[in-house]
Amino acid sequence: MDQIKRFLMYKKILLLSSALSTAFILGGCTLKENSNISQLFKKDDIYHISLQNTKKAQLIASLETKALLTATYLNPVYTHDNCKNLCMSVSDAEYFFVGVYITDSEKSEFNNKGYLLTLNGAEPIEIKKLEKDDPLRYQMPMMNNWSTYYKVKFPIVKGNDMQLIFENDRFGKDILEYSKGQKPLFETLRDLGR
Repeated sequence: MDQIKRFLMYKKILLLSSALSTAFILGGCTLKENSNISQLFKKDDIYHISLQNTKKAQLIASLETKALLTATYLNPVYTHDNCKNLCMSVSDAEYFFVGVYITDSEKSEFNNKGYLLTLNGAEPIEIKKLEKDDPLRYQMPMMNNWSTYYKVKFPIVKGNDMQLIFENDRFGKDILEYSKGQKPLFETLRDLGR
């Protein structure tokens, strides 16, 4: 009978000490707002809005992907209230962060080899290839080591509907649909809750 009482006592002590340890760990993490642990639970609004404005296009021939493009519409990202660190002016044009991967190519450069990118029929005003350490690359979703990344500037589009067309003279085209006036889903849900 004494062994059972001791076992129960040790069990209570063990449970109490583990509960206290957990409380100290969680309490310690909440004291430092910029700690590594608190960063895991912090919402990254720029990334979230970027992800909502990112789409993917593929050019396929003979059941094989010949080129892959990911495009993030940057204007809603950088006109958002939470833009603090890496902001840019987007009122003068339509901006896209574009990643391109072309099979059988050492450099995935879409502005040669017959590839073309247009927005509502207009060609880009400027195509800037981004270096590997460019800060914009660190904030964007769907990054990989195989693609080449660009910041692409188009003329301002009148109206809300936009079509970003990625095409090649041999492999056809893929159309990405964007809407300038569309609110992100989480903002629409928040507005409904008011």
